[in-house]
Amino acid sequence: MKTTTLRVATFGIALIVLVGIVAAQSGRSWMNGFVFADSDTTGLPGATVELIGDQSNDRLRSVRLNTKTDQDGQYSIKDIPYGDYTFRVSADAYQPYEIKLYIGSDMLTQIHVRLKRKKSN
Repeated sequence: MKTTTLRVATFGIALIVLVGIVAAQSGRSWMNGFVFADSDTTGLPGATVELIGDQSNDRLRSVRLNTKTDQDGQYSIKDIPYGDYTFRVSADAYQPYEIKLYIGSDMLTQIHVRLKRKKSN
């Protein structure tokens, strides 16, 4: 009887641990960073930060996440499905910045960007 009770208790504990691990794997990630311009220490407020899902992927085709930087030039995007994206940063009077990147599942991605001023004619 004791052996059966011990096996049931062990199985119950293993099941609880397994459920906790599966629940922790949300498939969603988040990213943050700073956008700088004319200074290495002062952020650029009001810049637009976008994540555009891979257009060849049915799961990500409609994903388009965007935000604006705060007064310190910081941005944050949450609940990002894993996969391939185009990361774009733009602001008035500055050249846009764009790269392709992969956002892993349940990860934090940090990208800091320094924008260059557009050349005046």
